[in-house]
Amino acid sequence: MISHWLATIAALVLAQAQPASRANEGDWYVSDSTDNNTGEREVYAFRLHLKQGDPNDVTLTMRCSKGKPTFFIEWDDIPFPDQTVLTIGPVATPDSEPAEEKYLFEKSADILERGLRASPETSAKIVSAIGQAKYVVITAYLASGNRTVGIDVTGAQRAWSRVVRHCPIQIMPQPPL
Repeated sequence: MISHWLATIAALVLAQAQPASRANEGDWYVSDSTDNNTGEREVYAFRLHLKQGDPNDVTLTMRCSKGKPTFFIEWDDIPFPDQTVLTIGPVATPDSEPAEEKYLFEKSADILERGLRASPETSAKIVSAIGQAKYVVITAYLASGNRTVGIDVTGAQRAWSRVVRHCPIQIMPQPPL
């Protein structure tokens, strides 16, 4: 009987000692990597919207771009112009309508930055508008017709905070060779 209690207590202690996974902030995946050659530590967060039967494959990314935290939207199979306006509407409660705002995005000249990027100032406004909402509705206005997608974004504030803390990208000290 005593060994059963000791095993139970040991299991509880071990379960509590495990650190929480840092790979997610709510629905956002977080990449935290250090380049072994340069020592650059980069943290970025992304949210994929890939649902069977939904023609909208969308990736939202928050990352450091040119030394500032930036919000990106990559919407597969849509040929956007160099500049475009997208509407982003956080949904505060399951019964409420999205609080839509229009935001200007542009294509980046950097080949490593795919999709559309908001300016750092606009990026901060987008994340602030999302607030604690768990869901946003994004609409692209196209000549061929509007495209709308709804994406779960729980944890957006925590993900943004992690990106902001690590921007600009930090050079970690390298051990001597």
